[in-house]
Amino acid sequence: SAVVIADDRLVTNAHVVRDAKEVTVKLSDRREYTAKVLGLDTATDIAVLKIDAKNLPVVRLGDPRNLEVGDPVLAIGAPYGLEQTATSGIVSAKGRSLPGDAVVPFIQTDAAVNPGNSGGPLFDGTGSVVGINSQIYSRSGGFQGVSFAIPINVALKVKDQIVATGKAQHGRLGVTVQDLNQSLAESFGLKRPDGALVSNVTPDSAAAAAGLKSGDVITEVNGEPVVRSGELSSLIGMSAPGERVKLKV
Repeated sequence: SAVVIADDRLVTNAHVVRDAKEVTVKLSDRREYTAKVLGLDTATDIAVLKIDAKNLPVVRLGDPRNLEVGDPVLAIGAPYGLEQTATSGIVSAKGRSLPGDAVVPFIQTDAAVNPGNSGGPLFDGTGSVVGINSQIYSRSGGFQGVSFAIPINVALKVKDQIVATGKAQHGRLGVTVQDLNQSLAESFGLKRPDGALVSNVTPDSAAAAAGLKSGDVITEVNGEPVVRSGELSSLIGMSAPGERVKLKV
């Protein structure tokens, strides 16, 4: 599955097209186009395709930051090859960090997503696309009530880099972090267990140059609060290499 975001550009998951020798895009009206992969980013699992087409219906883009837990969402894709299948659910959680996917603050939903849904759109209640369906949690291989979508603002930022340079790059701070608990927060004199606790600083990294040390607690990045350590990874990962960020420590 894929999402048409411009007249001839589509966004899908990197794992859908990775290692493919040829990519064919089939529209809902059964027209087919050979697509060119402009680039892909495995860190966020986003790929950008280009097809030779004009006047395609383009999705309306929403703002995932306005989503609330409990909001209705609709996923469209081709599960098990069943084209143009829509499934509905609610937002179960926001800003979910997954093992091995530190850059993406996933939208968690209970909309049924199965093999073949990957790369398709997640719509909010107004009909705007707020995410790209990407993963499920399953012990059976099929849907078990937990699915994850890449926020569309993350996908678009990666898309812009790929269109401009053919690839995406992600900033790196150079720290290993962990969540705080109540006892750790009290030992640091903090009222709440919010923030990312620095457990290790990589030598010769940006963090080392800035003077960060083991035991520091990072609570904000450019004014954005860091409640859990995964949020720091997402905020830094969506910064470009060389970009200056302001931390509250």
